[in-house]
Order: sequence, then structure tokens, then C-alpha cells
Amino acid sequence: MLIFFLHSATLHIGLIGMADVLLNFYYVSLGYDASVIGMLQALPRLSGFLTGLPVGLVANHIGRRRILILSNFGLVASLLLLVCFPVLWMLALCRFMLGFFYGSNQIVTSPYLVTLTPKAEHTHQFAYHNLVSMLATAVGSVLGGYLPLWFSQWLGLAGTAFAPPEQSLTAYTLSLMLSAAIMLLSTLPLFYLPIAKHTFPVSDGEQVRLTIPWGRLLLYGIPLFFFGVTGGMTFPFYNLFFRERFLLPDAGVGNILALGWLGMALVPLINPFLERRLGRVWGLATMMGIAGLGFWGLGSIEWLPAAVPCYVLGIAARNAMQPLIQPLMMDCLPDELHNINSSVGIVLWNVGWFASTASFGGLLPVAGYGGMMLIVAVGVVITAASIVLVFAPLSGKQLSVSLGKAKL
Repeated sequence: MLIFFLHSATLHIGLIGMADVLLNFYYVSLGYDASVIGMLQALPRLSGFLTGLPVGLVANHIGRRRILILSNFGLVASLLLLVCFPVLWMLALCRFMLGFFYGSNQIVTSPYLVTLTPKAEHTHQFAYHNLVSMLATAVGSVLGGYLPLWFSQWLGLAGTAFAPPEQSLTAYTLSLMLSAAIMLLSTLPLFYLPIAKHTFPVSDGEQVRLTIPWGRLLLYGIPLFFFGVTGGMTFPFYNLFFRERFLLPDAGVGNILALGWLGMALVPLINPFLERRLGRVWGLATMMGIAGLGFWGLGSIEWLPAAVPCYVLGIAARNAMQPLIQPLMMDCLPDELHNINSSVGIVLWNVGWFASTASFGGLLPVAGYGGMMLIVAVGVVITAASIVLVFAPLSGKQLSVSLGKAKL
């Protein structure tokens, strides 16, 4: 587990922390507006949707660790190409590539994690993995906010009439290249991971296909669709939200985003307590309701000292979804369906994310940043309702065996 945590921490520093803070600012420095940025941010989810199911099936044949290694190299390549050839068609291609490789990583991560510890420890394991990942992302967000400033000072870059030196294309390019280098380092621990042993035949593809209960898998993935909708309308644009709504510099934006990631790291630590007191289903629904309150405050309040706590509350409570929904879905399935179940969930999450991100550029002039957050608040409440409607009718015992007996 420690080796996997090291990989995940390093990857989150470079990709989710540093690169996510900087990419939108990089696009702005190239001269693109919100509509183009929204489409560039949506493309990774389109590729994740198109490739999710094939990757899940392929993972049964070539192994989860190999998928992790190949996807990591692909992520590095997609970021390097994006900064080395900054023309629109290459930006679009690289974003499509990033979605494919990041989706591949996410598809096999949860099934791989459940092979590393006993079933009774899965909730704790996912909570600890979330803690490590989000703390690393917080570190990356702070670094991402300051890197352009540091590079501009070290190199003596000149500003323009429209932007200071730290908002220059050169400063963002060098910062993103450093992000790619850190992501490359995250590949090294993967070579020391154990190879997960399959407890099911992987050579008979026909047998696997015939025993996949697609209807139930789609049903259990519905909450992830709504989860993707709320994520796609927020995460790609938090940096622009705080820069444009509160007129903050990059470093200030990075620090605020880091507070959000820190909240996302700490709040899900109460998941085992929620599971014991409320059960996974009602624990999840409760956290989504709290998240809805946070996003309502973020959309309604224009005073930064009050908006930041609302942001942290909303983003942190919403993130309780990931460490609880994954073991909930994994534990209700036999091992041979873990990869494909993860794929279905990722596909539905990508569909929701793509739809909301692609529509961001058109909705923003109408609703404004505040209105967008109010829409997210409603979406989070709908996510809570879908969790209850899908999973509450099933007792823990029924949930653990229902799909094991299911046939087409």
C-alpha cells in the first residue's frame, strides 16, 4: 500500500495539483476565451466516455499494474505535447489523450486497491488513499500558484500592458513542463507494485461477456453520472472563478484551491464513522446534502472571507462520495466484474462531466459564476437523492450477493 500511496501522491502533485491550477491560465495566455476553454476541458471526458468500456475489458487480459504504468507514460506525453506545440488542434488532441490515459488510470485504481487489503478494511483503505492524494494535491496547488511567479523572477521575464510577468506564456510553459517531470517520477513506484492475482479466468473472453449484467451495472452507476455533472461544472473552472470573481493573483488562487484540497483530504476521514452510524448509503446522502449547502453559499456570497469557507465545505463534503461509493460498488460484485463495473462508472461520470463542462461557456454569460454554483448546489442534492433511490432498497447482504448471481 505504501508504494501505491507514493505513486498516487506524486502523480497528484504534478497532475491534479500543479497542472490543473495552471492550464486554464495557460489557455488564457494563448488568447482563448471561456467558450474554447470549456470545450478543451470537456474533451478529456469525451475520450474517457469513448474508451472506458474497452479499457475495462482489456485490463482483465493484460493486468491492472501494466495499465497503470502505460497510462502514466501517456499522461506525461499528453502534457508535454500540449506545451511544446501550443496550436489549437494539438491542444485538443492532447486533452483527448489525457482523458484516455487518466480514465484508464482511474478504471483500474479502485479494483487494484481492493486487492491489497481484506474486504473489511476497504472503507478505511479508500479513506487513507483519499487523504494521501488530496494532501498531495494541496501541495501541488500551492506550488502551481507560485511557480509562474518564481520562473518570471528567476528569468527576469517582462510583463505587458495587459498582464504581469508571472502571467506570461513562458512562465506558464515552464511551470507545466515541471509538472510533467513530476508526473514522470510518479511512474517509478509502479514497477515495484505486486501484480494483482486474478481469481477468475482471463483467457475466455466470451465467458466474461456472457456474465456481465449490464442493466444492474448501469443502475449502480447513475449516482456517478450526477456526480460527474457537478464536478464538470466546478473543478475545471475554480481557478477562473476565484481570479475573475474576486480579482485574485495566481498565487492567491493556488492557496485557496489548496485549502479546498486540504478539506477534501480531511473530511472523508469521517467516512468510517459515517458508515458505522448511518451506513454507506445514508452517510453518502448526508454528505451530499452538506455539500449542497456549501455550494449554495459559494454562489450567493460575494465576500471572499465568507466565500472561501463555503468553497471548502462544499468541495470537501462532496468529495466524501469517492471513498465511499467505490467500496460500495466493488464490495457488491465478484472480482471478475470489478474492472468492467469501474469502467461503467467512469463512463457515466465522464458523460455527466462532459455535458456540464461543454455547456459551461454558454451558461456562464447567462447565469454568471454565482448562478453556476447554485446550479451545482441543486445537482449535488440530486446526486444524494439518486444514491438513496438506487442503493437504499438493497440490504447489505442482498447487495453483496445480488450481482454475483446475476446473468444476462
